[in-house]
Amino acid sequence: MRISIGKILLAGALLTPALTAFDTSGAQAADSLRTRAEKSQFSGTEKVLLHRLGGDFTPEQAKSGQTYEGRFVPVKDIFAGQVDAIRWDATAKTVSVANGGRSAVLNFSGEKIRAKEGEVVLPSTWAKMQNGKALIDIYTLTYVLDRYGDAYDDPERETWNKKLDFLGIQYAESLAGIRSSTTQVYITFK
Repeated sequence: MRISIGKILLAGALLTPALTAFDTSGAQAADSLRTRAEKSQFSGTEKVLLHRLGGDFTPEQAKSGQTYEGRFVPVKDIFAGQVDAIRWDATAKTVSVANGGRSAVLNFSGEKIRAKEGEVVLPSTWAKMQNGKALIDIYTLTYVLDRYGDAYDDPERETWNKKLDFLGIQYAESLAGIRSSTTQVYITFK
């Protein structure tokens, strides 16, 4: 049986795309919650203008907001005056945002920690320490607590939304800048 070089090259040309598609279909992992948060409304954002509403905020405070460079915002700037306590544990290297007998724990130890009763340990990618300030990823927090989050059809987002319901945030909303790289984020407390 005689097979020409042309037929071999044609068969190779036809099989290569199929094999390539087969090889790469399972190779790409699903985006993390943090990446999905960024893609949802924050792609291309360089600044965040945070507005806190409800709770003890005056309309003027809510209107003016506070601008931050990037996705990480000081925990105190979000929660101060709206939760029972914000505590730094120097030994454990954690910050706890306590409200209603429960706590959200931000871990800066570099080690994995287990949640105690009444605690929710946030993923390490959601927080960072900078210049002595505990910062939280506002993109992810807004995505998790988004007012219209049911539209995302994201079971992981829903799970975190339920876990963090004790923080006193009624909902969060974001409004991407149309002519700027600033996204406005509205955190509304109960």
